[in-house]
Amino acid sequence: MYDDAGDAIESRIRQAAGAGDRPTLAQLQQLLGDVRKELEHLQRRRDSTLYHSIEQSVSIGTAPFGQLLPPSQLFGINHQAVAFMHHFTAGDGLQLSERLWRIQRGAVETLTDHIQFAIINGESAHQAAMRARARGETVDRSVLAAADAGRATSLSTSIREFMTGAPDPVNGRGIVYQAERVFRTEINRAHGEAYMGAAFQTDGIIGVKFTLSPNHRVRDVCDTHASADLYGFGPGVYPDRTSCPWPAHPNTLNFVAAVLD
Repeated sequence: MYDDAGDAIESRIRQAAGAGDRPTLAQLQQLLGDVRKELEHLQRRRDSTLYHSIEQSVSIGTAPFGQLLPPSQLFGINHQAVAFMHHFTAGDGLQLSERLWRIQRGAVETLTDHIQFAIINGESAHQAAMRARARGETVDRSVLAAADAGRATSLSTSIREFMTGAPDPVNGRGIVYQAERVFRTEINRAHGEAYMGAAFQTDGIIGVKFTLSPNHRVRDVCDTHASADLYGFGPGVYPDRTSCPWPAHPNTLNFVAAVLD
């Protein structure tokens, strides 16, 4: 979907530039408004996809207990897990809707600031280059680079790079990375909450084990949670949802597994 948004924004830039391959200052505000509209469309599509993925992840989380719990009970667990995801407040004080708003704001600010700077700086550099050439002077490379950055072709390329993974110059992370991080965190959380919700209502299960992913390579607090035997059931085993510290941090690859009596 970010590729599609990149295509749409690129089209807006080329339309603004016309045959001259350079959006002008007079077209800047209209172009920025068009870009915001495309990002709003992306926002609706992205958020809808995430909420649907959360519901799917919840269903997958309770699926292992399909033969152990009645359908009505599983339905209730799924419903509770989805509601939890909508209202859960993380350690940073944000709920899911607020987190999505923040990544949207970041995308809008990153792209509109970049476009505005490229066009304004590019127009100034372009005019300076033409004056220098008219006087028969050599144009400095930095001026040529700035002028080129304001061309629709160059601007489209840089916007596409932002939309497909290039680092944000402010925080060093790409626009796509911010969205992917939220998706992974929330979909994983939805699965785990539903799984634990069903596990703790299933006879014969004494707890869940905080399990390290094979891809967990950097030692952190998860190693402590996975090795601690706080309740006498073995390393990393927790007897209820309240006591279980999973997930220990966002974007985790670690998971929980039911432990039988």
